[in-house]
Amino acid sequence: MAAGFHTSSSQLQHDEWMTNLPERLHDEPITKIAIPGTHDSFAYNLTRHAGPDLLPNLRRVALLIYPIIKNWSMTQDRTFTEQLHMGIRYFDLRVCRTTDKSLQSRSLFTFTHGLLGNLVSDGLEEINRYLNKHPKEIILLDFNHFYDFNDQCGHDQLIHLVHETFGKKLCTTARTITACTLNYLWNNQQQVILLYEKHADQCTAYMDRIGHFFQICQSPWPNTPRIDELFLFLDELVSKSQPITCVNVIQGQITPDGGSIQSSPFSSLHAIAKETNRRLIEWLSHRKRDPSLIDGINVVICDFADPLFTDTVIMLNYK
Repeated sequence: MAAGFHTSSSQLQHDEWMTNLPERLHDEPITKIAIPGTHDSFAYNLTRHAGPDLLPNLRRVALLIYPIIKNWSMTQDRTFTEQLHMGIRYFDLRVCRTTDKSLQSRSLFTFTHGLLGNLVSDGLEEINRYLNKHPKEIILLDFNHFYDFNDQCGHDQLIHLVHETFGKKLCTTARTITACTLNYLWNNQQQVILLYEKHADQCTAYMDRIGHFFQICQSPWPNTPRIDELFLFLDELVSKSQPITCVNVIQGQITPDGGSIQSSPFSSLHAIAKETNRRLIEWLSHRKRDPSLIDGINVVICDFADPLFTDTVIMLNYK
């Protein structure tokens, strides 16, 4: 499979698809590899507890309308381990401080998307266990929303948790993302790239001790409830030259607004994602048929990712 030219999606080994990438990609920056990811990757398990990011007017009635809030907050239906086995290598993460004192001894941070999810420490450990069994697979952790982080200490504590969990697997030596090639990461036995750039200036205390190792991520948000508008946005996005000096994320999901939720309160993101994902796979497949259109596609994310989605993205690496 190393040659890669004749590889078909039926031959993909999802557990080790990066390990088996064509040799011509081994010295390319990670930003020139097509990588499947998930939007709000953790939002497959949400509790009844309102998160700090839930709108104030909904927080007051969250318990009464919990099923509706959950239907519009859940973005995935597979655990981190299941996502990894399926080929997902980019994780989109929103975190808040853990307010439940009975849980603070286990983790100071919790995932949140309208409703509280799993403890961050549990999620990171789950990913780490997978990496232990797949030493040449690389993942990108994108921490991009922070709630109830009122001081620098919160960021230092979160970075410490990431560093403590992954240890030497964390890429701490590359000063730029363009240095992060597969061969570089493999030779240094590094498997985790941390995306945290927007808040790097708030983590100076911890960085002073162990060095700066954040990488830059560019992730334009379509912010539309309409599928047609989403793909007009994506067409325009990929028509522009994408810098290889940062991770470039294509967000392939729509964002329902208040009006669309009010008109169909008993529907769900899952129902909407079916058609969106069908169109996204069609859009990606069209680009696969014309290799000149593939350049610039790096990370692609969606809601409720499935194996057909991951196959479609991974196969972009086999021109």
